[in-house]
Amino acid sequence: MGATRSPAVSGLPEQSYQLEHPSSEAIWKRAVEVFGSEELARKWMDTPLPILGQATPEHNSASGDAAKQREILTILGRIDYGMFS
Repeated sequence: MGATRSPAVSGLPEQSYQLEHPSSEAIWKRAVEVFGSEELARKWMDTPLPILGQATPEHNSASGDAAKQREILTILGRIDYGMFS
């Protein structure tokens, strides 16, 4: 079996707050936390994703659209908890 990884350090209350009040800053912080480095977070943020209709997470993060920002935070949560769907 592969190694297990604990979810990132943001607690559920903070994650809940981020979903209620999404921002590009919260998304960046969460991406760095989930991927473990700014370099890996930037690579992911700049990669077009099929789940976003080939938009990049950065594009949706910078859009100012709260629904699109929540979608990015939700995806990061799924990655963090190993829910790749």
